[in-house]
Order: sequence, then C-alpha cells, then structure tokens
Amino acid sequence: MIAIDAKAGPLREVALPAEPPQMWGQSYLSRAAWGADESKRFYTDGTESSPPKYYPAQALTVHHTVTPNNDPDPAATVRAIYEQHASPDGEDFGDIGYHFLIDEAGRVYEGRWSGEDGIPAHDKNGSVVTAFHTKGYNSGNVGIALLGTFIEQQPTGAARRTLARLLAVLAKAHRLDPAANITFTNPVNSAKKNVPMISGHRDWLATECPGGTLYNALPSLRGDVAALVTR
Repeated sequence: MIAIDAKAGPLREVALPAEPPQMWGQSYLSRAAWGADESKRFYTDGTESSPPKYYPAQALTVHHTVTPNNDPDPAATVRAIYEQHASPDGEDFGDIGYHFLIDEAGRVYEGRWSGEDGIPAHDKNGSVVTAFHTKGYNSGNVGIALLGTFIEQQPTGAARRTLARLLAVLAKAHRLDPAANITFTNPVNSAKKNVPMISGHRDWLATECPGGTLYNALPSLRGDVAALVTR
C-alpha cells in the first residue's frame, strides 16, 4: 500500500469551470481542469511512454485511493496520484492508472488520457482506453476510484450517488448488465477471470482495495445501478 501526500505534491493553480463538460449526461472535470501536466506522459525524447490502446468494455471496477478523507483539496490529490502513477520514480505507468476519479463532493475527474477526438476514457468509436488499475486484466476494464479510504467508513452520500450514476451511464453506453457475473477475457493475452461485472479491485487481485466497507456495499450498489439503467 502506497501513501500519497497531496500536500507535497505538484502545485498548480487551476480554475474549476463554471459549466463542466458532460459525458452522456454526466458532468466531469477534464484533465486540464484539475491541472494535469501532460508532459508527464512523455519521455525526455518526446515519445509517449504509454501510447493509448483501445478495446470494448467488458467490466467496471471500483477502487479507493487510500488517501485522507475530508480532503480539503481533492484536485491536488488527483495531481499527486497522477505524479505517483506516471513517474519513473513511482509506478512508471506513464499516466494516471484510473479512468475516472470521484471526490467526496461527488465531482468526477477525467483520468487516463484517451485522445483528442473522443469522450473521456474512450476513442471516437466508443472503445475504452487501457489504463493501469488491475494488473493483468486492464484492457477492456474501466477503473473508477473514489478519493479516500473506506476500510472502516463509507463514502459520502454525494460520492456514492455519483458512483452509482457514473456506473449506470457506462453500463448503459456499453450494454453491460449491472447484476451480471461474467467471464472476463483479456483481449491482449486471453487471460480469463470470473468476476461480477461491477467488481471491486479485490475481485481481481489480492488487495484490500476498495476497502471493506465499500466492498461490502457493492451488492446494494449494483441494485441501484440496475435501477438507474432501466429508467
């Protein structure tokens, strides 16, 4: 488990837009809005360290970021996570590992860079960019991280409502059944995993993520998402 200190992270002055853009009706803060330094995606010679690759979505995976709750500056925390994930001195992913992040106020942050001509996390054809959140099962797997730590406490009501709404938007867009159990097949190496379509990080790997309280709430979350999809 890696502790991320947002106070010592990259400092950038950013102004949140009065009217954030929307993805299928869900508003979000773009990478520019939360202050992503796009140079971190490139080597010193100018080549992109993790060029985007795209595959049809099969699964939606929930994470927590193991950062402090009651966060006074969530955009700074997102920047710190980006720094840790992208840097050769950190995880060396070349970018932030999640497709989306959600703060305690229920704001959605665009994560993994996906190109100039599509919606967040997708290309223009609707396929999902590969991110870095479930080692060995990343391609075709959308990662959503709630900012905070949920080992002993639940997310805020605003964060949970946004999580349900975002999951519903994605499930509907990709025609995924929120209540289904699936056999996920990695399109890159054919590795298979039997998981709930809406899963927690620990369904894929040996980890405490997304925290015990949030993981135990996933069955009721799937029900809420299913209800939103059928509206």
